[in-house]
Amino acid sequence: MPNCGRWGWSKRAPDGRTCTVTGGDFALYDTSRPFTWSLAGDWKLRVYTWPRETITLTDPESRRLTATVVRGNAGVGPLLSPMLTHLAHTDADLSAAGSARLADEVAELTITAALEAAHSVEDCQPGPERLRRIQVFIEEHLADPALTPRRIAQEFFISTRTLHRLFARHGLTVNAWIKTRRLEACRRALVSPGSQHLSITEVASRFGFSNPAFFSRAFTAQYGASPRRYRVLHRA
Repeated sequence: MPNCGRWGWSKRAPDGRTCTVTGGDFALYDTSRPFTWSLAGDWKLRVYTWPRETITLTDPESRRLTATVVRGNAGVGPLLSPMLTHLAHTDADLSAAGSARLADEVAELTITAALEAAHSVEDCQPGPERLRRIQVFIEEHLADPALTPRRIAQEFFISTRTLHRLFARHGLTVNAWIKTRRLEACRRALVSPGSQHLSITEVASRFGFSNPAFFSRAFTAQYGASPRRYRVLHRA
């Protein structure tokens, strides 16, 4: 985690996430993921590191917090930024156990600050843009049986209530959207030459339908023919 004493630091992650920090700001990054730095002007840069196994973040959370800026004058920043500055110049003569506990506490406070900053960024995003990002995430995880509103909300650091409200604002429901996209993925697979060796049950299972009877009823209601009949009629 870099803490910029003066301005001139920016970072780009491999997934395109970027951030720019100025005096007193800081941002988080994971050194196991490639990144680039750009330094300009009169700058001082302090970097604080923790072993990855001591950080209580899942991999998705870590990716989401990468390049999230915590401003030194907003949120938890005014409390944490001076602490980090003083910490770099402190010789507290702590025991090894005390030093480890202090490092853990600072890490937890840093994560809290980054999570709050990420919430603020998400809240500032226009509804359509946030909805689009969530729909892309759903599309990429249709095969995940654990793809639920709760799981999606956790990925985007929002409450399930906020998630449902976002979809409702556009005349949609989360569960219906997931179901519709899964059915469409199954429809494409049923007529794809590359999936002809798969049984209908295997196709359904591949996209999150664990109950063949439920899948058959839902598919028939959506496309006007049973999965088997649809495959026969539309086989390439």
